[in-house]
Amino acid sequence: MSKLKLSLRLMFAYFAAFLAFSFLEQPHLYGEDESLHKGRSDGIVIDLPTSPGGEQMPGVTFYHDLHTKQLNDKEKDCSVCHMKEPNEDRFVFKYKRLKDSETETDMAVYHDNCIACHEDVKSKSKKSGPLEAQCRECHNTKDGDISSWQPIVFDKSLHNRHETAKAIVSPMGKDEPNCSACHHGYDEKLDKLFYDRGQEGSCRYCHKDSGSAPFETPSKIISSSNSAQKSITLQKASSMRDASHNSCVNCHIVEMKKFAGPVNCSGCHDLEEQKKIDKLQVVPRLKREQPDVAMITGWEPAASMESNQSQEEIEKIVENINQYMKPVVFDHKNHENNTKDCRTCHHDTLKNCKECHTLKGSDKGGFVNLESAMHDIKSDRSCMGCHEMYKAASDCAGCHAQMPEKSFAQTDSSCAVCHVVDAVESGLQKMDKTAMNAAAEALLKAKTDEYQKVANDKIPEKVTIGYIADKYEPSEFPHGKIVKAIEKRIEKSKIANAFHKDGTTLCAGCHHNSLPTEKPQKCISCHGKGDMLKNDGRPGLMGAYHGQCITCHQKMNVETVAATDCNKCHKEKK
Repeated sequence: MSKLKLSLRLMFAYFAAFLAFSFLEQPHLYGEDESLHKGRSDGIVIDLPTSPGGEQMPGVTFYHDLHTKQLNDKEKDCSVCHMKEPNEDRFVFKYKRLKDSETETDMAVYHDNCIACHEDVKSKSKKSGPLEAQCRECHNTKDGDISSWQPIVFDKSLHNRHETAKAIVSPMGKDEPNCSACHHGYDEKLDKLFYDRGQEGSCRYCHKDSGSAPFETPSKIISSSNSAQKSITLQKASSMRDASHNSCVNCHIVEMKKFAGPVNCSGCHDLEEQKKIDKLQVVPRLKREQPDVAMITGWEPAASMESNQSQEEIEKIVENINQYMKPVVFDHKNHENNTKDCRTCHHDTLKNCKECHTLKGSDKGGFVNLESAMHDIKSDRSCMGCHEMYKAASDCAGCHAQMPEKSFAQTDSSCAVCHVVDAVESGLQKMDKTAMNAAAEALLKAKTDEYQKVANDKIPEKVTIGYIADKYEPSEFPHGKIVKAIEKRIEKSKIANAFHKDGTTLCAGCHHNSLPTEKPQKCISCHGKGDMLKNDGRPGLMGAYHGQCITCHQKMNVETVAATDCNKCHKEKK
């Protein structure tokens, strides 16, 4: 054996021994392999605020489920690490304390108790977590593990399961709805929580994702003596994370006295575990005293005008009622069925939209006025913004993806789809809110969204395109077949039927700058011969044909004819 080979083998053996020794010295938590940390959903970063004038150590990634598993195996529970509220059988999910204190004090709580527990495990000849003087085993700058944590969505199905659960009893008594077990407002004068029936809202209206102080967040706290949403003031409320853990986990492990839902991190925040949660196929409607149909107007209903405007202003509105945009009949119930939850539209409160987004705009609505709140196509919370997102669906994108984007001012032809109510003729100027909603419901029942197809004899069955007939056989475009296929795709869509009142609207999908008509202009009317783009961005005729057809096939997921199958349209000339 050569000296070089011998030297290399000795070096390799030394390096292998060094690695083995290094790994043996690494403290693994209760004997768990480090590979188990990869892709976990239970990683919690403990990172206390920096002390004034002190040095900051890196935060600690704490694997919660890894620790609770060891406790469960020893038939121990949350009380090992968490204290309970005084005089209440509820855990406070802070480590060994009821509230946060100064950094040095909280740091000592972690160090003294965590290390003591590790030493106790070590004394029993078991592998433990880091011990004293092994600071960098916890406080390190190594790349963190890839987290598999996913937010849990408390959707309509999950809400209904809690709403109808017999095990959840209202604190106000068995005969009361169990909504009060979770929902509450805050009475600032009495400094206490209370339940206000009919004013339930999303937890996130008050409990935000993050805050300016550890485990707390500046949030909207309700100040009221009668209504839970009468006035709003900024205060410090618990973060959404703390609020949900304090309520949900405590309910699951304490109040139920038995397993009622997940109590570990992965149970809610692991994607595979989320898939195991049963979902209702049909979810009953949420009970919140909301209207089935509402009338949206640009002015205040007569019965509420006195509290907001002078008599002179009221008389002026009534006199000039037709100078406002025509009111909109809003099918609230149908929109509920087609949204994830109430926050899809009611993003900050369940109040009527125009209480914050007034006609002129106000500070309560961030000076976003009613018109912008309803028509901003770049906002997923506005009516038009939401409708824009529907255009990206495969059944719609074939046409809409290629339509030239128009400004709001250029889309006035669609205004009449929603703004249809004649205020004077309907007598709305004398109605209060309840009467208006009743009128809206009657108008909705009388309305028809039935799609009016173009008569078959008006639709060309085939269109021959001979633009490059000098090189290939003319293309036979199956015009009638395609029109019927698109009609089939959208016939069950309420939103499509509302905006596409007749088949001529579909014609504008390809003839995109033509007015809806049974005889739209030919492509060559706007796209001339030649492949060069016009100064205004229009492609030549060949580019227009290929761009329109290929993009449509791609966007609508047409598989029967591949978008790149040239021979399907262009057969070689014989």
